[in-house]
Amino acid sequence: MRSRYYGTAEALGFQEALAAYHYLTSRIDRTILRHGRFLIDTDALLVPVNLDCFHCHLVHGQTCCEQGQPYSMTGANLSQFEAHALPILERHAQDERIEIARKHGIFEATAATNHHSCIRKFAGDCLYLVKQDEKHLCAIHRYALEEAIEPAQLKPFSCSLFPLEIIEMDEGILLTAVTPDTMDFSRWGDFYHKHYSCVNPARRPKGTPSHYFAATDYRPAWIWARDLLVSYWGEADVASIESKLPLPV
Repeated sequence: MRSRYYGTAEALGFQEALAAYHYLTSRIDRTILRHGRFLIDTDALLVPVNLDCFHCHLVHGQTCCEQGQPYSMTGANLSQFEAHALPILERHAQDERIEIARKHGIFEATAATNHHSCIRKFAGDCLYLVKQDEKHLCAIHRYALEEAIEPAQLKPFSCSLFPLEIIEMDEGILLTAVTPDTMDFSRWGDFYHKHYSCVNPARRPKGTPSHYFAATDYRPAWIWARDLLVSYWGEADVASIESKLPLPV
C-alpha cells in the first residue's frame, strides 16, 4: 500500500494511503482504467473546472497561492529551479526576502512541511509570491516567461498540477482530480471545495461580475493540466491517455 505524491518526495500518510487504496480498488476496471503504467480515473478527469486565476483574488479575497507553501520538488524540476532561484528574487523582489534567502537559504524543512525541504515562507506566503501593479504574482512564472523557459519545468510541479492529482501507487500511477471523493487522500484536501469557485461554483459569491468564473468557461479538469503533463511525459503518452477519456467535442 505504498504511495507517493507524484513530483514530490512525499509519501502519503497512513490514512491517506488507505483512502487512496480503497478509492482505487472500488473503481478499478470500472471507471478507473488500466493503461500501461497509468490508472486513468475517467470520471474525475472530466469534472468541470474553471481556473480563472487572474480574477481569484478579486472574487475570493485571496488566491490559493496566498498563505500557502509549495510541496517539495524532485529530479530535474528541482535542479532547474535551484539554478535560477536567487536570480528570480533579485529581479522581482524589492524587499528583505532576498537577504533572507541568501542568509538562510531558499528552502526550509519544518513540521508544517512534514520535514521535507520546501520553498520557505515569507510573511506567511510562498517566498516567490510577489505583489506587482497591485496584483499578486508568482515570480517564478513571470521569470520563466521572460527567459523563454517552460513555466511548468521551473515552478514546483505541484504548483502547476491543480486541478489534477497524481499518485504513484504499487498498482501504477493514478491520474485523478480534485473532487469530493478524492479529498481524503489528495494533496489538495477539501480546501478548494470549501473556498474557491474554480472547482465549486456554489462558492461563487453573489454579485460577482458575470465574466468572473463564468459558467460557460468550465472545462474538464484534464484539459487544464494537459500541457503540464506533455512537458513531463511527452505528447505520445498524453495523447494515449487522452484516447481513453470521453472528452466533449
